[in-house]
Amino acid sequence: MSRSQPKLASMSLDLTCILGALWLAGVWTGAAGAGLAPLTMRVATLWCAFAIVWLLIATRLGTYRIPPGRNLGASLRRAAESWAATWGIAGLLAVSTIAPADLSMPLLLALGLALLSGSRIALSVTPLGRASNRPRALVIGSCPSARALSSPHSGETSSLDFVGVVPFRGEDVQQMAHLPMLGQIADLPTILREREVDVALVSPSDSAVTGEVHRVFHVCDEHGLAVQYFPSFLDVDHLRIGLAWNEDRPGLSMQSMQSQSLAQFAKRCIDFTGAAIGMVALAPVFLGCALAVKLTSKGPIFFRQQRVGKSGRLFNCLKFRTMRVGAHAQQDLLRSNSIQDGPAFKVHNDPRITPVGRLLRKFSLDELPQLINVLFGDMSIVGPRPPIPTEVEKYTWWQRRRISVKPGLTCVWQVYGRNRVSFKRWVEMDLYYIDNWSLWLDLKLIAHTVRVVVRGTGM
Repeated sequence: MSRSQPKLASMSLDLTCILGALWLAGVWTGAAGAGLAPLTMRVATLWCAFAIVWLLIATRLGTYRIPPGRNLGASLRRAAESWAATWGIAGLLAVSTIAPADLSMPLLLALGLALLSGSRIALSVTPLGRASNRPRALVIGSCPSARALSSPHSGETSSLDFVGVVPFRGEDVQQMAHLPMLGQIADLPTILREREVDVALVSPSDSAVTGEVHRVFHVCDEHGLAVQYFPSFLDVDHLRIGLAWNEDRPGLSMQSMQSQSLAQFAKRCIDFTGAAIGMVALAPVFLGCALAVKLTSKGPIFFRQQRVGKSGRLFNCLKFRTMRVGAHAQQDLLRSNSIQDGPAFKVHNDPRITPVGRLLRKFSLDELPQLINVLFGDMSIVGPRPPIPTEVEKYTWWQRRRISVKPGLTCVWQVYGRNRVSFKRWVEMDLYYIDNWSLWLDLKLIAHTVRVVVRGTGM
C-alpha cells in the first residue's frame, strides 16, 4: 500500500459522511416540483462547498496525520474541531445563498459529528485505520528533549513514523532506548538514503558539539531533507518561538503569548458580539453621558489617548472626557501626590477632574467608548488595562509580559485589586490572568465586574 492510499481513502470516507449528513439533515426536501436536475445541482453545490471547506480545514489542523487505529481519542478530537469549523464557515455560506429552508443546521452539525466520529471508530479496528501517510522521521540526538519528541506516550508522535535515532558524540544512548540505534553522525548520508527518511528531528543535548550540529544541517540540506530543530535551551513553557530576521541573519524570537486555538477564536467572537450588543443596549447611556460631558464643560466629548496594545502596538484609546481641557499636561506637577507606586498614576480628589467626570469615573462609565476599541480589535472585553507609552518605558523585563496579550476593559485587578494594591501586585494579577486564561475565567471576571461597577469603586 502506498503512503497516499490511506489518506485518500480516509478523505473519501469523510466526504461520503458529509454528503450523508447533508442528505439526512434535509437538503433533499423543499424541491418536490423542481425536478431531479435542479435537486441534483443543489445537493452537488452544497456538498462541494462543505467538501472544499472541510478539506482545507482538516489539512490545516492535521486531521489526517493521526490514524484512528493508533490514537483514536486524538483522531476524534481533530475531526470534531475540523467539522465544527467547517459547519460554521460552509454553513453560513449555505444558509445565506443556496440552502433550502428545510435544511436543519443544528441537525446537520449533530449528524456530521456522529458520522465522522463513527467512521473513525470503525476504522480504528481495521488495517486501514492503523496505516497512514505519516512522514518517516529520524531523530538525531539522545537527550530528554529528544525522548519527549519521540515518546510513544506523546500526543503528537502519531503524526510521524519514527525509523530510529542517531546520537551525537558523547550522548547517553540509553535516553532513546525505545527507538533502534541506526549509527553515528558519520553514517548519516547512508542512513538517510537507505531508510527513506522524510524529516529529521534534531535535538542535541547541552554536551553536543556545535560542529556536529552544523554537519547534520549540511547533510540534510544536501539530501533535500526537511529539518526540525529542537535545542534544549528552548525548553520553555510560556514562550512562543518564531523566526526573526536582522539584515540577512536569521534568528529566533521568543515571546510570551497565548497559542491560537478555537478558544481564542471564540474569545474574539464574544468580544465582537458583546461590544456590538453592548453599544446598542447602552445607546441611551452613551447619549446621556455624551450630553452631560458636553453641557457641563468646554471641550470635546471624547478623550483620545495613545495606549500600548498587544505586542507593543500603539492605538488610540477612547474615553468620555472627565477632565478639563489641557489637564494631561499638569500630570507631572501632581506626580508627587500619586497614591499608586511604580509607573502608574493615581491621585485622590484629582483637581483636574470635572464634577460630571468624577461621577462617570465612580461607576466606570467613562470607559464605555472603549467598546468601539473592542469592536475594531484593538482591545478585548477582558484583559490587562492598556498602559500609556511612558509607563511601558519604565517597565522591568518581567513586567513587559503584561503587553504580550490584547488589553481589555476589565481584568483581575479591576475586580479584586483596584486602587488598593501596589503596582507590583497589579502586574502580578495581570500575569496570573495571562498564564491561567480560559473562556470560563473571562466569563467569571465579566460577572464580577458588573458587581464592582454597581458598587461604584472607581476614581
